[in-house]
Amino acid sequence: MQFKFACKRKRCSFKNVNFTPLPSCQDGERYKGRYTGLSVEIVDPEQAKSLYDNGCFGKGSKSRGGPASGDEDETLLLGMEESCFLAHYLNVLDITNSAGCFMDFHMFVEVAKEQNDTFVENLASYVYLKSKNWVIKSGIKFGGDFLIYKQSPRLYHASFLVIVQKPGDSDHYQSKNLKGVQRVAETSDKDVLLLTVQQPKNISCPRNLQEATVTETIVRRFNYLTFVQSKQQ
Repeated sequence: MQFKFACKRKRCSFKNVNFTPLPSCQDGERYKGRYTGLSVEIVDPEQAKSLYDNGCFGKGSKSRGGPASGDEDETLLLGMEESCFLAHYLNVLDITNSAGCFMDFHMFVEVAKEQNDTFVENLASYVYLKSKNWVIKSGIKFGGDFLIYKQSPRLYHASFLVIVQKPGDSDHYQSKNLKGVQRVAETSDKDVLLLTVQQPKNISCPRNLQEATVTETIVRRFNYLTFVQSKQQ
């Protein structure tokens, strides 16, 4: 049986809009972000809009999706993985700390690891999923690490709830935990994608992440009636 995942389109007014997958800085201008202790904040409204419109990066500080509240003080909040991706893999973002000092790759990773001890695995998963042209959002409200979308959350519902784990981490493979996560995902028409990441021995520079290995496991409950109906069509 060939596996097919859902790409359920939303009913919206954006059907004829073309979304670019990645941001680009014109005339050498770079995006400016400030590390707040939890995320990276884009204060400039034009840059915030540009980042969300070109790749759907971040979330509005007062909005459900992009910065759309209309308030002058609304900012764009970037997750740690997408901030690192923009700054050190696309090389379009400069990140400073609260003191205004530039944060290089090593400094940013160390700070992120203090916040989340699985940051390196999450970052490897983020870069891996981006290489497959997925739009990636936080999956915390569904009990996972990421939600991944085709093209844009404005156009499609999420196809997968992504869980990231280390090779020796069997928590999500325990039947009671996996069944619970799978049921949460299934109620919103998603499948569960487990990414098992073997991180590199050294992560002193962005290139080291190429040594990481990512293994996919798709979790889906087998429905015999659905399978028979699909075979009859």
